[in-house]
Amino acid sequence: MGQLTAPLLHEPPSPLTPPYQSLLSKLVENQKKDSDEPEAKAFVPTFEKWCNFFGCLGAAYLFYLLFYYSDHLWTFDTLLTIFLSEYCGWSNERFRRQIRAEEPATSQKNSDPSLLTEDLSNHKLDCIAAIVGYREDPAIFTKALESYLQADGCRFILTCVDGNKPEDRVMVDIFKEVYPTNSAVLDLPIPFIEIALQMDRDRHPGTPDAALITKCVAIAKHTLLEHDIHVTGRSAITRLCVTQPHMHKKGIMFTSFVICFALSELLGIDFVWTSDSDSMVHKDTTQITIQTIAGDAKCVGASTALTIHNRNDSFIATLGNTVYLNELHLTRCFSSAIGANDCQSGPCAAFRIKPLRSELLAWYKQTVCGFRMIVNEDRHMTTRLLLPGHRIRYIPHAITATETPVTLRRWLLQQVRWARAVHVEAYVHPTMYLTQPPLFFFAALRREITTVVIFSTIMTYLFVGVSPFLPFHARDFVFKFVFTAVYLKTRNPINPTWEEWCWSVPAGLFYIIPLPAVQMWSFVTMLAGGWGTSMRGFKEAEEQTRWEEVKRKTWEVGFFVVWMGIVGGVVGRWIGTEMGLDAWGILMCMGAGMTALLGGFGYWMAVAE
Repeated sequence: MGQLTAPLLHEPPSPLTPPYQSLLSKLVENQKKDSDEPEAKAFVPTFEKWCNFFGCLGAAYLFYLLFYYSDHLWTFDTLLTIFLSEYCGWSNERFRRQIRAEEPATSQKNSDPSLLTEDLSNHKLDCIAAIVGYREDPAIFTKALESYLQADGCRFILTCVDGNKPEDRVMVDIFKEVYPTNSAVLDLPIPFIEIALQMDRDRHPGTPDAALITKCVAIAKHTLLEHDIHVTGRSAITRLCVTQPHMHKKGIMFTSFVICFALSELLGIDFVWTSDSDSMVHKDTTQITIQTIAGDAKCVGASTALTIHNRNDSFIATLGNTVYLNELHLTRCFSSAIGANDCQSGPCAAFRIKPLRSELLAWYKQTVCGFRMIVNEDRHMTTRLLLPGHRIRYIPHAITATETPVTLRRWLLQQVRWARAVHVEAYVHPTMYLTQPPLFFFAALRREITTVVIFSTIMTYLFVGVSPFLPFHARDFVFKFVFTAVYLKTRNPINPTWEEWCWSVPAGLFYIIPLPAVQMWSFVTMLAGGWGTSMRGFKEAEEQTRWEEVKRKTWEVGFFVVWMGIVGGVVGRWIGTEMGLDAWGILMCMGAGMTALLGGFGYWMAVAE
């Protein structure tokens, strides 16, 4: 996706073209009547919320005891994480077994959507596969679309391209090449979100968001019919490509969801799979995901495990792949054990369609301190579904292949962007913890507080030579690494190769060392707009002066350079202390360490891509 900027709080919708304006006027005439349409409400009883509240207090007290009175914090944390990971996998499989037992024995499982029979009664677990993208690498986009040709349970494939300029036609041409039959292309003159925002501005008091989305769906159906695009009957298509004027990822996702709602009503499909244009599914990825959601009546969404398809492109990509194998699996399984995964990743998320309708407009309009957020689309959608008490699951046995940055700078930018989204969702919506089990709050404490304590410990040790906040116990960390490595080699559903497994220790250091700086910098810049990375093939240096480039890089990765200087000073102090040097000797060691890392990474920042 291209480089994005955060829109203003009161961005005006673009003028609608006459056909849309005429149709919208007819729909708005009935708005008063639609205002009586009930909107989805939270279904968590007050008593349960109070129980969760006191459970959160207990979780906070347990966290405090572990932090300050345990010499084996990381060992206990690792063992708890392993237990919850096992429980997560077991509970997911239990839901899948339950739904498989309910499926008709004659259920047709054809992987080609164009060959499905007219009898849809045996396809209740099928889904719409919705892929969004913007000026994607042609080779990657081709492989992504081809992966859905063999995906079980994908009855309809929808591709939405965020752009309608000549350069954007490359993705449309690839779509036509991969899907030459049973397909169509629809060019929208205006994004659906602008239609929705105009209706939102003119809505009658009391009109629920779901009523406005219903009108958008009606316009989507009318547009399909107007362009002679049919999804049922003899001339039905099963693959559709939609383009619109370029906005940002959240804008194209809104259009994708609205069209999915229309397709859901026309085809009787209850689930949608969403992904990015650089991600590929396996044959059983969507089927396993949808079965897990369908088996749990409270579950409305899920995401899968991720592997890296470009892991051999660079040293950074190789380390990033191992981070996904290790950290992602254990972190996501932790709270998903009780059905409260806090992020449905953009490349691999699936939803029940019905609960999305009442949340979609509020999801797009999210504001924090007057800023409209556009770079935390996956986490905020998950938050909006967790707030009413729905369940969101992580499925380690379903796998999606995605892409990772191949340079350290882009990796850091990605981690900072994700961390900003984590902070926004953790602090702006505290009522979410009352609608979910206390373990969800414990996971949030574990993620947010631990990093602050580690950061404070390191800074205190640097200046005064002691670590009062979090004492270091080497044996505790050794146990953590050993237990994690053994578990991931023996029980990780992705089953890493021995070569990938051998990268576990360096990948762990690659992830852990910058983590405190990433978390603290992302916290103080929580409301910063922009994705921080540009679309592929865009030469940033050609568009900027040398001084502008230096300022940009200093803002983006300067925090990391400073942090590595701090790490060098800490290492120097530890070496000087272990050698028994006096105060001046320790200061010289600290200065040498700080100078070495500051100089090295400062030079890297100057020449980094």
